[in-house]
Amino acid sequence: MARVLFISEKYIKENSPVDDSVDMKIILPTVWQSQIMYIQNLLGTQLYEDLQSKIEAATIAGDDLTLVNDYVADCLLYYVVYELQVPMTFKMRNVATSTDRSDFSDPVDLLQLARVENRMKDKAEYFAKRLSDYLCANTDLFPLYLTVVDADDVIPEQGKPTVSVYLGGTDEPKCNKFLYSSE
Repeated sequence: MARVLFISEKYIKENSPVDDSVDMKIILPTVWQSQIMYIQNLLGTQLYEDLQSKIEAATIAGDDLTLVNDYVADCLLYYVVYELQVPMTFKMRNVATSTDRSDFSDPVDLLQLARVENRMKDKAEYFAKRLSDYLCANTDLFPLYLTVVDADDVIPEQGKPTVSVYLGGTDEPKCNKFLYSSE
């Protein structure tokens, strides 16, 4: 399957702090990687691939369109902005990894970069929880969400702690009603 993106360049530039002058050559690989690393893990393989094929065929509609536009897009947007911090700050060249300076701006220091990354990650995780909660509350609308066909299918993450130390227990709703299909 071709690399089908769930959000567009226009959506990224209109809904995030990413400037219009940022080259999509930097952004597109980050969108693709973020979809695989984060969105597929939230949706699970079956629902992810179903949505991807509907977007590619331009047949996405109804509940699927609502899911992508109202939940997946915001989540993916902030994971993209979170992941863009390093490639936008540092450039890999023949001689070394470097940062650019211009007459009108200076690159941020590593402490400031970490603060921006943490802020974007917090937003991404907020939207990820919102997406997971929506899917758990609407499993009847998205039966592929909890369907596992192959042993290598990604099972959707639910209630994953986002801190370094996990002390146990969670009050997050879980919808661990996975359906194993032999299709």
